[in-house]
Amino acid sequence: MSEGHLLDSLAAKLVKHPKRIVFPEGTNAKVVRAASRYAQMRMGPVVLLGQPDLIRRQAKTQKVDLNRVMLLDPVEGQDRQMFKDFLRSEAGGSKLKLSQIDDTLSDPIVYGTLMLRFGQVDGLVAGVGAYSGNVLRPLIRMIPRLPHIARISSATLLECEDGKTGDGGILVVGDAAVVPRPTSDELAATAVGLAGLKKRLTGRNARVALLSYSTRGSASMNEETGKVIEATKKARELAKQIGLPGEFDGEMQLDAALDPKKAKLKIADSVVAGRADCLVFPDLNTGNIAVKGIQHFGRVRTYGNILLGMRLPAAEISRGAEEEEVLGVAAIVGILAVEYRKLYPEPASPAVALGK
Repeated sequence: MSEGHLLDSLAAKLVKHPKRIVFPEGTNAKVVRAASRYAQMRMGPVVLLGQPDLIRRQAKTQKVDLNRVMLLDPVEGQDRQMFKDFLRSEAGGSKLKLSQIDDTLSDPIVYGTLMLRFGQVDGLVAGVGAYSGNVLRPLIRMIPRLPHIARISSATLLECEDGKTGDGGILVVGDAAVVPRPTSDELAATAVGLAGLKKRLTGRNARVALLSYSTRGSASMNEETGKVIEATKKARELAKQIGLPGEFDGEMQLDAALDPKKAKLKIADSVVAGRADCLVFPDLNTGNIAVKGIQHFGRVRTYGNILLGMRLPAAEISRGAEEEEVLGVAAIVGILAVEYRKLYPEPASPAVALGK
């Protein structure tokens, strides 16, 4: 799959199953442009959060159409009372003053998260104008986690210009955004999350490599390499438990994972080595630096960070993301919304969502 084809293929699917996406940073220029394109490409309706006058002014400046785009000010949202009740029902929420709850709901990211939680939108994309923690905290707190997942993590899709790396030029990698020092259980959850994401986007089984500076014991065994080996075993067990087909192998170095010639020399008996299309980084330092390096030096489009392990689809995107990445991430979240509604149906009423 060559560069640019990923977005086209996702858009073609979403035209048949449109999904509503909320962008909390509705006055941001890149968000306005990407949201307008998402709507005009008929991938689904869009909700932009913020003061409507400011959003319209930005759209006029950017010369974009707001047809099929809903503008909503969280300060005046008609569902504030329902959302207040939800916040009060959370652990410790009864101790909050009304003014504190009002302030919390005035945060567009919190409001957008609650729209997602209550089924008013199908997916959320945020982060262009916010620190990662400000996006992640409400999502992790308010969106239920899948029962088999040890911890929320993230994935980044790489669309390689050569069309050969990974699966037709598509690589899914993680975690580059959420978990600083993952345990073996958390690495296994990320591995299975990447495999599930790849399967849902392409319909094909994943080949997942759990990365290390060692390949099958080429370096001396220690806590770090041992953790990756243990995570590989746990990933296979978890995938089998939830009925997710795919291949998992590790520990292995990056060249052994992607280069067939190097794989033949280093790990010839592996069905993953040299053919991996999903890569699990051993920690957040490694993952984040790798993705940023690829963005800077590589001839690769990146789309991330897609959050893994939640019952509803959302993405926390980098403040450095450009319009094309924002659009592509929204399309990925939309595709996941199609699948998530089948696999993990959410409560249909506010009463059920509140646990009543």
